[in-house]
Amino acid sequence: MAETDYRAICLELFGTDDVEKLKMIAKQIRQKNTRHAGRKRKFNEAETEEMKRLQRAGMTVNDIARRFGTSRQIIGKYLNTPLPEGYTMRMTYMFRHQPCTTIDVDFLRRNIRIQNKTDDILHRAFGTNEQPTWDDFECFLQERCFPKTRGHLKDELRALGLDSYDPLQIVEKTKGRTAEDDLWLKIQYRQT
Repeated sequence: MAETDYRAICLELFGTDDVEKLKMIAKQIRQKNTRHAGRKRKFNEAETEEMKRLQRAGMTVNDIARRFGTSRQIIGKYLNTPLPEGYTMRMTYMFRHQPCTTIDVDFLRRNIRIQNKTDDILHRAFGTNEQPTWDDFECFLQERCFPKTRGHLKDELRALGLDSYDPLQIVEKTKGRTAEDDLWLKIQYRQT
């Protein structure tokens, strides 16, 4: 039985028998998609839960995408569930660039559904309350806009293009920003 000459095979296949060059070639072969183009890989449930845990711990979507070797758009699809049937608005309560709580709103049935994305209760929309009511939601909206008793209220409303004091409309115009903190609301509507 003839002995296999691996050095000759390497020279024939790769044009070299240098170990370092062969290691580099092997590394390039393992990294097939160097531009990270094409269809992104799917993540299993355990990986999705890890993404959510990292986000709750304060990691940005960009950092999570780097850790999992994919784009932030793909990570966003795993972190952001679609609006449930009947819900027409999603408010994301943000601290600077960090999502803290998503609030799905069903105006017809006067119902909300939340998902906290941070462990920091000071940055959650409803603090420790995991099952907020419609009344809790209305109080939250009032806290995210200027008070009804503000002087020159009509001038403020006119500047926003509003005829009356409606906390939801005010929050839609101001994104829920206040002078007291760095929290704000990103608002999305169901596409029809």
